[in-house]
Amino acid sequence: MKIRHHQLHGSQALSLPSGPSDSVHVVASSGRGTRLQVPAGWVSVTAILHGELELSSNDTPWLLPSRHVQVWLEGGLRHHSRCHARWMCITAPLQTWRQAHPGPLPGSALIPRQEPCPHALARPIVHLTRTRWFPTDADTPEVADAFMQLHDALIEQQQALQGELERCSGRTAARRHQTLLRLLKVQHLIRCNVDDRLDLSRLAAIANYSPTHLIRVYREVFGETPSEYAIRLRQQRAWELVQGTGLSVCEIAESLGFESESAFCRAFKHAFGCTTSEARRRQGAGPLQTTRPPSCADAASADQRAPALAP
Repeated sequence: MKIRHHQLHGSQALSLPSGPSDSVHVVASSGRGTRLQVPAGWVSVTAILHGELELSSNDTPWLLPSRHVQVWLEGGLRHHSRCHARWMCITAPLQTWRQAHPGPLPGSALIPRQEPCPHALARPIVHLTRTRWFPTDADTPEVADAFMQLHDALIEQQQALQGELERCSGRTAARRHQTLLRLLKVQHLIRCNVDDRLDLSRLAAIANYSPTHLIRVYREVFGETPSEYAIRLRQQRAWELVQGTGLSVCEIAESLGFESESAFCRAFKHAFGCTTSEARRRQGAGPLQTTRPPSCADAASADQRAPALAP
């Protein structure tokens, strides 16, 4: 197994070639304006040490915050540091990852996820970026060992997700893994569009389910419906905008898609038990306990009544 190191600074850009490759590509970037394009069919692990990194796939952008890691399995992945940031990406074709951990599961049993990057995972990522230990294009056992250590650290980090995997439908581990990947596509799209309307039929089409089946399967795995998840994210977003920004309530209501300021204030009071003014007075405190979400049966019927996930 070979390793290819790439250093990006300032406004430099790199587009990795699609197609088979016997190398692991390690990209280390610092500065503002750097860009990286990873082709479809590759598995990527992106970690950011400082700043904020914009990621996008299929024209859907999202932000990777400082000290977080993004595991990405499908579709091309674009990186763009619009502000000063220091980040790393370790990427290779799917077949290369399978060689590190042969088994029946697609994607070497990895699950696409964004989460905080613990020290146990950051260590093998940083280790692979050190060019003095791994000369470029050198086919050495040390490269394979370091890559396997990273893969094992990822698997260990994702053990907490096994409960979700076990709740997925499917007679085999591979089928359950496929079900979870479908649902994570839906969850990812909701998370990337917190401020926008999302049609339930569109989410169902992404997972290749009917809307009713999506609600049922999603609830079985995650304990809430897609609508409840979207509402919870919007409540969190509303609290962050009220407490963490100087935007007016009218501006916040408009950015979250509410038809009026009064409608937003009523929804905020219902969710947190306090007004926006009271929330800003308790600056720095965590959000209050939100109201009890609707029951699963109520949420399912609400999802079917309203085609859009909106306030």
